[in-house]
Amino acid sequence: MRKNQHTTTQKHWSLRLLTVIMVALLSTTALLSTSAMAAKMPNIGKSTTLDKNGYSKQVHHPRYDDLPAYLVEINNGKLLPPKLVVPAKTKFRIVVRNIGTRPAEFESNKLRQEKVLYMGTESVVVIMPLDKGEYDYFDEFTPGAQGKIIAK
Repeated sequence: MRKNQHTTTQKHWSLRLLTVIMVALLSTTALLSTSAMAAKMPNIGKSTTLDKNGYSKQVHHPRYDDLPAYLVEINNGKLLPPKLVVPAKTKFRIVVRNIGTRPAEFESNKLRQEKVLYMGTESVVVIMPLDKGEYDYFDEFTPGAQGKIIAK
């Protein structure tokens, strides 16, 4: 019985060591390729300014043109734009892009949305029509990194 326990413990530690090595290799590869991945993301515009109606500017790309789309970028805990103004009662899409050098998580409790993004990647969150009001969003991995969606 002791021999089996010893063998099981060795297997357990061997698997843990193998996991640590694989994570280290993947992290190194990701850091080296982050800038290359970011360079491949399409230029769809920015949502940092307001249009003539007082809403954040929409971004445009053939993948996103079926719904109004807005861009939120996360850069090492900084959310851009910190305030997104959208029309109330309108379904829309948020393109979330991590341009930083570490993982990020776009999250909103009120909107019931959550997306984890590796470095140099983007994802899309579809938001159902909102009532007028303010809705917080934040980077779960960076305390204090908060933004706000204002539906008016």
